[in-house]
Order: sequence, then structure tokens, then C-alpha cells
Amino acid sequence: MPRLAPSVFRRAGRISPHLATLLPSCRTIESAQTELRWIRRHVLDSPWSQSKPHVNVPSPGNQDQARLHRARVGARQKLSPDTRSHVRSRRVAPEDLVARLVARRGAGEPLQYVLGTQPFGDLEILCEKGVLIPRPETEAWASMLADLVLSSPFYRARVEGKGEELRILDLCSGTGCIGLSLYARGMAFSPAEAVKGVAQGRRHRSALRLFGFDVESRAVRLARRNMLHNFRQSRLPSPNHGSAIEEVESAVTFRQADIFTDEWMANLDDAKSPGYKDRDNQDQSRRIDILVSNPPYISQRGFEVDTGRSVRNYEPKIALVPSSLPSQAVDKTCAPEDIFYARLLDIANVLRPRIAVFEVGDMRQAIRVVEMAIARSTPRHHLDPDKSQKRDGDEQTVARWDVLEIWRDWPDCQPSDTENDVVLVCGREVPVRGSGHGRVVFLAEGQMMWNRFTNRGFRRRLYAGSSFLSE
Repeated sequence: MPRLAPSVFRRAGRISPHLATLLPSCRTIESAQTELRWIRRHVLDSPWSQSKPHVNVPSPGNQDQARLHRARVGARQKLSPDTRSHVRSRRVAPEDLVARLVARRGAGEPLQYVLGTQPFGDLEILCEKGVLIPRPETEAWASMLADLVLSSPFYRARVEGKGEELRILDLCSGTGCIGLSLYARGMAFSPAEAVKGVAQGRRHRSALRLFGFDVESRAVRLARRNMLHNFRQSRLPSPNHGSAIEEVESAVTFRQADIFTDEWMANLDDAKSPGYKDRDNQDQSRRIDILVSNPPYISQRGFEVDTGRSVRNYEPKIALVPSSLPSQAVDKTCAPEDIFYARLLDIANVLRPRIAVFEVGDMRQAIRVVEMAIARSTPRHHLDPDKSQKRDGDEQTVARWDVLEIWRDWPDCQPSDTENDVVLVCGREVPVRGSGHGRVVFLAEGQMMWNRFTNRGFRRRLYAGSSFLSE
């Protein structure tokens, strides 16, 4: 990273001393001015800027006071932990706190930790040290996934009560941003009959069930806080607007678990699992419908060489680089940075999701994950001890992916002329959606969901109806 000229610091200091402090992290005066505005707004919006230092809890009969109290409680909850400690003490003047936050940001601490929040779709995600910050690229693919799934008959039938609830599993859930954004988009889906029912005083049937698992207890606590922060305040436009938080809590579950064990899967059996017919028209159990994950996927060398200083110094390494795992849990055939994908694909073989979506680091890793998915899509047979004979009737059912795609950073954008629509993997043409670097592997059983988003992110129509044109 090139050094900044002293003249840039002098020019920034003449505008505001805070700008000079922010420059090492922001790199330009314009960016520093933008972040200083955000920091000042964060301080001004905080509860201690009110004239009264203490707010009494209102009596139940005073609705205006009750609404004001709830707003202030929500404002306090979204503050970063460091800021909340200053709010409680009431000993720091607003301008002094601005200086403290500016100093933290100037030292390289991510702005999301300084402010305590990060926008993610329609949500405001609370952020704190020790939990990975949501990225814009993750928001982009989560939004694209919601467009594909929630605008299709696949989901519409669930909302209209013609099928079981849609069950989403978010592994390595972190802040909960991916799962919660899908849940929020599902709540916002409002067919005419649902809106009419709400107008008549009837509750809108929840068609979604969300499970999130993370190995870090801090991440699980933060994901639960994000659920309360975004749904308790009824911030989202939906036919369920104003529904009791208890209804959301019954549909959304975040738990601590190590996904390299199997014990956590028992938590998925709290309701009747939806069924489906396999290719031989046999009844099977599909314990979840959509599996999403943003697992650790950076190599040790990539972490040391390719990540920014603020990432290395402030964000949790365990969420970025696969940590040491029991030898029996690791697939020895894949690269160290790919071990989570091997496990995720094995989990998919057990849970049989209709759709699986995994974030990856780049196009090369995306191709490796697609290769792993193809290799695991072949039915395996248990062999006799002499390894020479297949035992009759003992075929192991595995997930067979009919649709495989790679998504780039911005999957809803048309690719440039130098970006290919298709790559060849193991002799199979795999569509590549959007523009930017390789970011996601998308897998689906059955035909591609058909709606107005099906061919978005391609220069040409790759799907006709629900079939890939090259097939």
C-alpha cells in the first residue's frame, strides 16, 4: 500500500483534525469525510445526547411514553459494546466520544466494529469484535438467492398452505445475516390472499423455518440479538408486520455446534420433515430445503498475504481460516482451505437439501468445490470385506445435483465481454452468473426454478423453461 504524502495530511488537518486521524485507514480525504459524518451521526443518535440523563420505564397505560422507551432501548441495543459502556457512565461528552471513535477507526479498526452495525439487505446487522463482519458480496448473493427461490412456485405453494414449511439451514452462521435476510425476505412475500387475511385480523401463516449453527458461542449470542433487533422492532414491511416476537423466535433457532460432529442434526427434527419422491418414485425424507454456508475458506498463506491489515488485526481468524480439526474429521483428499466444503457436501448427502449455496474465495476454489460436488453425486456402493464385490441392495443414496452454477461477486449484473458464461468442469458445462470474482457455488436437485430471475446475470439466455440449454 503506497504511503500518503505529508501534504495530504496537512490539507485534511486544515479541514478537521479528525480527518487527518482517519486518513491512514480511509486513504482519501473524501472517504474520511464520509466516515466522519457517519461517526458523528452515530454519536448524535445515541441516547445520552438527550437532555435527560436517565429515562424512567413508562407505566403500561402511557402508550406515547412506552413507544419512546422502546425506541431508546432499541437505540441502546444497536450501539457497539464500547459505546454502550460510555452511555452507561454518562461521563463522556459527545465530542470526546467522537474523538475516541475516530481514533479507533484511524488505528485500523473496521468501521462496522466502531459503529456497531452493518446494513445487509433490509436488515441492520449488529456487529462486534470476535464475529466476522458481513460483506457486500455476501449480501449480493443472499439477495439473488432470495429472488430465485422466493419468487418461484417452489416457495409460493408453501405460503399458500399447499406444502410443508420451507426449512433453511445456515451453517457457520456468524452474525446470522444470511439466514435472517432470507427469513425477512420470506416474511415480506405477500400474496393477495395473505394481505387480505391480515386486513381481516387473521395471522399470516409463516412458511419458513430457519436453523443457524456456529461453533462460536459469541457468534450465536450475536445472531440471536440480531433476530431480536430486526424483528422485535417491526422494522420490516410484511403481512406479518407487528406479529409477536414469540412467533419469530419459534421459527428461528440459533445454536452452538461443531458441524464436524453429527449431534447437532438432532435439533432439525423438531417438526415433521418434508418428504419427496426420488428418481425411482420412492418416498424419501428431506430434513431441510435450503442449505447455505459462508465457511472459513482462506488458506494460511492467503490470510498472511492477501488479507488487509484490519482483517488480520481485528476480525476472528477462526471465521476465515479452517482451524486444526480432529484428523478423523478431515478429508485428506482436498486442500486444507477446502475441508469445510467436503464436510458441507457430506452433510448435504445426509440432509438432502433441494438447494445448497456455499460462499468461496475465488474462481479456482469455486471450480474445486464443483468438482467435489460432482464426485459426490455418484451413488456409492458398500463393498464386501474383500473390496471386490458390491453387496446387492446396499447402495448409499447421495445428493445428486442436477443444477450446478458458479456465481461471481455481483450475480445479478451482466458479465463483461471478457467474463465467460460457462466453464467446463469434469466434462460438464457449468453456468457462471454475474460479474466479478468467483464467489458462490450454487447446487440444486431437480429442474432449475423458473421465474424472471432465472437468466439474470448472463449475457444470453442459458435456461429455457427450467432446462439448461446445453443439456
